Amino acid sequence: MSEPTFEEALSQLEAVVGRLEAGDLPLEASLGAFEDGVRLARLCAARLEDAERRVDLLTKAPDGTEAEIPFAVRDEGAADG
Repeated sequence: MSEPTFEEALSQLEAVVGRLEAGDLPLEASLGAFEDGVRLARLCAARLEDAERRVDLLTKAPDGTEAEIPFAVRDEGAADG
């Protein structure tokens, strides 16, 4: 079975947190859920770090210095075209 995407892992982590916050799990089930949560949190953190490295590589100037890349924010209500 392949690893979940970042979005899937984050959704699963939110579900685990919800189950733990409810406080109605027995001890062993709580420990298992906590272990799942730690694994999912580490997976999410690794995916975010990878994305940050990729963005850093894409935004470096040819001489290796940081380059500021303007980011155009579109108006959500604006029509395409």
